[in-house]
Amino acid sequence: METVFLQILGMSITACYVILLVILVRLPMKKIPRVFSYFLWVAVLFRLICPLSIENPASLIPSSDTNLSVIVQKITGEQVSIKKNQIGFWENEQSGTSETANSRSAVDGSAGTAGTSGDSVEGLSAHTLMANEMAAGPEQSTNLMPFGDGIRQGNWIFAGAVLWLTGAALLLLYSIYTAVKLKQRLKNARNTEENVYELEGLETPFVFGFFHPLIFLPVGISGVARSCILDHERIHIRRMDHVVKPIAYVVLCIHWFNPLVWLAYHLMCEDMEFSCDESVLRKRGSAIRKEYSRSLVALSGGKRFAAGGPLAFGENQVKGRIKNILNYRKPGRAVIVIAVIVVAALSVGLISNPKSHTLTIDDYAERFVNEQIDLYHQSDYVGFRITESRITRLEKLDEFDFMLDVPVEIWNIEYRLKPDDPSKVMIAGGMGIVDGWLTEESSMGKPLLVFAMEKEGPQFLGSMNTGDGINGNIDTKAGLETMLRSYLENQDLIAHETYAGEHIVMKFPLSTGETCQLLLSRPVAKDDSGIWCVERWMDGNGTVYYDTPKANSTALAYFTQLQERVEAGQELWRLDPIAVSLDYINNTLGQHVTADELEPQYDAEPADFEKTPESHYIGYISNWKTYSDRQGAFAFHLDAVEWLTLDDTKRLAELKINTDELPNGFYIYNANTYPGYYQGTEKTTFRITNRKTGVGYEEVSMEEFQQYLESFSEKETVASHLFRIVTKDGYVQSIQEQYLP
Repeated sequence: METVFLQILGMSITACYVILLVILVRLPMKKIPRVFSYFLWVAVLFRLICPLSIENPASLIPSSDTNLSVIVQKITGEQVSIKKNQIGFWENEQSGTSETANSRSAVDGSAGTAGTSGDSVEGLSAHTLMANEMAAGPEQSTNLMPFGDGIRQGNWIFAGAVLWLTGAALLLLYSIYTAVKLKQRLKNARNTEENVYELEGLETPFVFGFFHPLIFLPVGISGVARSCILDHERIHIRRMDHVVKPIAYVVLCIHWFNPLVWLAYHLMCEDMEFSCDESVLRKRGSAIRKEYSRSLVALSGGKRFAAGGPLAFGENQVKGRIKNILNYRKPGRAVIVIAVIVVAALSVGLISNPKSHTLTIDDYAERFVNEQIDLYHQSDYVGFRITESRITRLEKLDEFDFMLDVPVEIWNIEYRLKPDDPSKVMIAGGMGIVDGWLTEESSMGKPLLVFAMEKEGPQFLGSMNTGDGINGNIDTKAGLETMLRSYLENQDLIAHETYAGEHIVMKFPLSTGETCQLLLSRPVAKDDSGIWCVERWMDGNGTVYYDTPKANSTALAYFTQLQERVEAGQELWRLDPIAVSLDYINNTLGQHVTADELEPQYDAEPADFEKTPESHYIGYISNWKTYSDRQGAFAFHLDAVEWLTLDDTKRLAELKINTDELPNGFYIYNANTYPGYYQGTEKTTFRITNRKTGVGYEEVSMEEFQQYLESFSEKETVASHLFRIVTKDGYVQSIQEQYLP
């Protein structure tokens, strides 16, 4: 509904220009037949109901106001784009940085954490904020607007859409009500001649009906007056005004919030009536002007049906119509020809959009740099202004022709920005400065521009950053392919899969309790002769990592070579998805997993892979913190351990732990005491050992759980109190105390 509402707003704004131009043009056209100004309203109707138009260099519409995205941006102030990972910022008390719920650097660093550190909002350099917004990588948000502001703005748009729909519905329902009520009244009308009815109590003639229009007259009209009025109403029917006016009224109901549309509807009705009067005069001659005017005066006390029901044509605007009738002069042929040419030219100019200028890559690069400058100037964190800019390097890095229907190119851009006061520039967040000029570098790396090479010219898809090299790199073609694929998927421009066909989701545990998963595909041959590969994997927080082959070719070319090896009888293990999974987990990720620990989901879809697995941890809680400005939000550190029992014989053997060391049937193995950072919400549940009986568990609130933690000394908590943590999508779902005998 919001999308339709914004589109209606866009069309209404564009139509404002057309309405104003038509009103201006009508002023000098009052001396020529009104049918010409009546025809001009077709352009207004077109703009109000059609979001598309042809391009024409002679268009009379301002070029910047035919682009719906520009119009929406003007309406809303800023386009809102809220990604699924834009949850909010969480301050890490120990490091002084913020942590987001959906980021991770590598499996070793991620095991046992529910978030990773990034740049803090407070104290960040403006340059880093600019980079996070304008040159964000695939896993970053594309909106500087804080999450709360984005939600509030989204709510305003939704509220506006509801108000618009309510107003339109009320107007339409009222119109239907008055039409039905009038139809009931007209049942008693008497048919006097073909298509003409009379009814006692009517004060004015009108036409009623959409598919079968009928003429209704007050009783007692006769002579020349009756003939003129019938001619007038029959002209309405012949010109299909009984169809045009209801359609115009429905459009008015849709654009009811725009006062110019109400004015346009009123003026269109005026031109409709005046032009019908002029048609009667042309047919019967100027001699009937006085008699025709007297008949209008006699009927001028009637009701105005046009205001209450759009299917009825009330004979209103009597004063203006009489004045127009008395001043009417039949125009010469030359005037008619000129009027036709002018109206036709104006109509074409009003219904067409200006011809768009095909932008070059250089043009887009200049725009991109200007956007960076605007972001500096709009930021509250910057105390200087950019006075000069220049692009120092713009070169094509690579091209990929198999991701979209058209080739996609990646361009490297380097630029310099000169601040008016270099002393106010705070160098932070990976910023670069050379000879007093700011460079394009930031904590996100360097920007890369992405273009779809359409037939009409390049189309700018956006910018991505070199980042930290996790999902791709700029050193190899395969690395660039991964970066581009990640970016396009994040923009929902391509499917969230590298290779179409059969998929397997393979879940596997880490020793810390975190559950991760792989997405396996057949990249080359799609039948049983095809090799399997890991195209991406997901950690316990839902962060996705794309596998990048170590090859200076496309990924498909790399796997084609592996397929050829298998067909030659080499590396046959690549035909087995279990073997491929173990090789990737143990050798690429550096974990130790056996086939028994794998949980394959065969015949899976990419959507199955995108469901974050639940992860289970056990460890010692410390550094508990709540947030007064976020209801129910909290964070803590967890020193994760391994809980081993007599059933874990293989793991005990790996660690060379004798079963005699498990007198109580369990062993706590804590090789790494570096704590992970976890976040919870108001939906997190808490269970502790029953404080009355010491047996079983009781569910408590967050406040009670915090008090329970505070009742122990730090040393006692670390030494003797273990807690089991369940996380999903980067947040703690539940915390339960582990019973220790």
